[in-house]
Amino acid sequence: MLIRTRLRDRDDDIWRLWALRALLVLGAAHFLAGVVFFFAYNWDDLGPFARFGLLQGALIVALVAAFAAGLHRPAGQALLIAASVITGVLFGVIGQVYQTGADAWELFAAWTVLVLPWLFASRSSAHWFLWCALALTAFSAYGDQVLIPMGVIAAGDFMAVAGALVIAFLVLVELVIRAGVGWLDQRWMRVSLALVGLAILLIPAIGFVLEGDGDELGFAMFLVAAGALGYIYARVLPEFAVVAIATGFAALLAMVAGGRVIFEIVGTDGEAGSLVMGLLMLLLWCGFLTASTVRLLNLFNRQMAARGRGD
Repeated sequence: MLIRTRLRDRDDDIWRLWALRALLVLGAAHFLAGVVFFFAYNWDDLGPFARFGLLQGALIVALVAAFAAGLHRPAGQALLIAASVITGVLFGVIGQVYQTGADAWELFAAWTVLVLPWLFASRSSAHWFLWCALALTAFSAYGDQVLIPMGVIAAGDFMAVAGALVIAFLVLVELVIRAGVGWLDQRWMRVSLALVGLAILLIPAIGFVLEGDGDELGFAMFLVAAGALGYIYARVLPEFAVVAIATGFAALLAMVAGGRVIFEIVGTDGEAGSLVMGLLMLLLWCGFLTASTVRLLNLFNRQMAARGRGD
């Protein structure tokens, strides 16, 4: 297997670097979670001055420490990410203390914009992924609070647009990498973006298959995105994980479609015999699709291994 071969090829230095970065990520995540829960637990006992003073002091310390550690080093990048998270906590405290009445999307939109200087300074793929999550949250909140209630767009179509934006961000990342920005070339990032984007698009696609109306845009976008990602990461930019995600989601959608067809043929009038027959047919259909998907992915994995040996 290609994956096992890659694991064996990694030497001690690579594993040591991976362990150090993993510990750095875990430490930063626990520290930031501690900041958030500290304010949540001690909220009633802290006055406005203490709330703002602690957060602004932590923000200044994080920025100064980031410059001291080096903005392009892992420690400096982690501190800039911490500064970005503390900025969001500071916005939340401002809203609680002064009761500004701002909607959630306005908070996340301001948060997304204000952390841009630290985002560009850090040159960190993890920081960019965090920013993408913030931007997606701001856009989703805007849709839920403004666009959908006003009837500008349907909920299914909005979800399709949100998923398409994540896929578009993945495409932009790949183009920037090809332009020479090597520090963005992280396997976990492209896999995560593909997983999130296709998962969001899969929801309206399943809704279209089950309901047959109202989610045509999501269904079409899912087919285009899954097909495009499957082809690109199988032929142009070989990446087994993305191909597996696209193929697996496509198989899941085919299972749902098969289930609808089967129960329309068998019927759902409440008879036990029809229900058992439908479930057995659905089980056979899902088993066939699962076996076919696994076989297809194994074939692709072997082709990648052969191509690697040829190189």
